[in-house]
Amino acid sequence: MAAQEAAAGGGSPQVVMRWRYGDVGDSNFAVHGRAVPLLVGLLCAVVFFVALCLYLRWRCHRRHAPDDPEADASSPSSAAAPSLPGLDADAIRGLPVTLYRPPASPRLRGEAGDDDPAAALCSICISALLAGEKVKVLPPCGHCFHPDCVDAWLRSQPSCPLCRCLLAAAAAKDAV
Repeated sequence: MAAQEAAAGGGSPQVVMRWRYGDVGDSNFAVHGRAVPLLVGLLCAVVFFVALCLYLRWRCHRRHAPDDPEADASSPSSAAAPSLPGLDADAIRGLPVTLYRPPASPRLRGEAGDDDPAAALCSICISALLAGEKVKVLPPCGHCFHPDCVDAWLRSQPSCPLCRCLLAAAAAKDAV
């Protein structure tokens, strides 16, 4: 009989394992003694390792992010690009201060007219420019702003807040 099975099975006898479900019980899966602290320690180590990997991944991506100021300061391209500091106090004081007069000439259809509130606003503080109020007129572009508003802007930026026209270039042309 064994010879027939060996000839039919290709020469090797087949081993069949059968599970006896009577041997499997809840007691086989119970954790006793020193195994509980060992499993808790192992779980804590896995959680710590995953957290460490996520933190390191976050730091590496943050270091190479283009909007990171620390990464921009250390990059070679930032050394070639000049930073634009604001204007000095003498240049800011040298800008003309006049009294605001609303435009009296009628405008073409489609342009901002006298009844348009956007035509008489300080674009920095978004409040109305009233007739007779002091305003600073920026020389290159002619835009008007409240003196306090535009002075704070010009201490950090050398350009018009509305059209971004450089005031430093205009001041250099006037000096020559």
